Amino acid sequence: MRCSCQSCGTYMVHDEKGLGSRCICPECFATCSACMGTRQAPMDPDQIKLMMRQREMYDEERDLDD
Repeated sequence: MRCSCQSCGTYMVHDEKGLGSRCICPECFATCSACMGTRQAPMDPDQIKLMMRQREMYDEERDLDD
């Protein structure tokens, strides 16, 4: 997503730095990260495995109901 600077209206550009990514206005140098998603920290591998297992179990239960 690309957006206009809320301070001066100039088209902002991405400053991509992994989880610290943001947009910077080339005119007034204001920054914003609203379009970059949530501020939630990345999950560790164990959390991802648990989430996937829970989804598999949900899908299996749903298949049995059909």
